[in-house]
Amino acid sequence: MEKLSPFMDIASLEIESLRRIKRPKRFSEESETETMTSSNAVFGFPHLPEEPNRDLDQSVLCRIRVRLPDGRRIQRSFLKSESVQLLWSFCYSQIDESERKRFKLIQAFPGEYKNLYFGSNTTFEESGLANSLVSVTWV
Repeated sequence: MEKLSPFMDIASLEIESLRRIKRPKRFSEESETETMTSSNAVFGFPHLPEEPNRDLDQSVLCRIRVRLPDGRRIQRSFLKSESVQLLWSFCYSQIDESERKRFKLIQAFPGEYKNLYFGSNTTFEESGLANSLVSVTWV
């Protein structure tokens, strides 16, 4: 065990130094407003309309924050009356083309989580997703 001690100390220092490295931000406000490409149709996601104006009455808007698999966090406003399926379109549009593959959305609660299903035809208000955090994970 004494012979392994120096290696264990070095490994813990390397792990600590890796934790301090920050990922570069690859997301900007400009990329959020880009329109959807035709490749979105490959997965059957609906067309993503423009983001609603933030000056609208807050009772009709909801903000959804999304954590992507690469660690980025993005945010977008939706109308509460819009279909939850638009969330898949938004997430797909934010994933780099080289990384695009099947994914699922999970809404985490303290102590539990809820899988979201694309086939659901509910609105943001009906689903309880208004003003919440959703995580994108690979299937």
